[in-house]
Amino acid sequence: MTVQDLYEDHRELFRIGEKLIEIASSEPPRITALIAARREMAQAVARHLGNEARLALMPLGASGDPYDRALARRYTSDLLAMRQSGIAHMGQWTMEAILADPREYRLAVRGQIRMMAARREWEETEFLPAAERLAAGQREPLRAVG
Repeated sequence: MTVQDLYEDHRELFRIGEKLIEIASSEPPRITALIAARREMAQAVARHLGNEARLALMPLGASGDPYDRALARRYTSDLLAMRQSGIAHMGQWTMEAILADPREYRLAVRGQIRMMAARREWEETEFLPAAERLAAGQREPLRAVG
């Protein structure tokens, strides 16, 4: 696996998110399929985060470049906030809650997807390109951290 593969992982996570919304759109929501999709999402996220840590986070965190290390710190702090939001989402949206209000569940999933989209945008424009440059041994002039 390479840093480039992480971009494909992002697309896969969004595909699973859309699948969750589609399953929850049936009347009533197909609980067995929903449980399977939620498990698929959890497994895909775990795989992706492990690969991202190995291929991007650890090298950037160990870099001598302050910009790289700042990217690694931001990645970690933003990830913590996303995990807390995901845990809260899963705690609120039990199967009983989903059956009671599938429309609100779909809206909540869309909210999680919007948060993921913002994270993906940052990762794909700053974090992953920096990891690719580092892996290739390319250095650019130091930039202000933003």
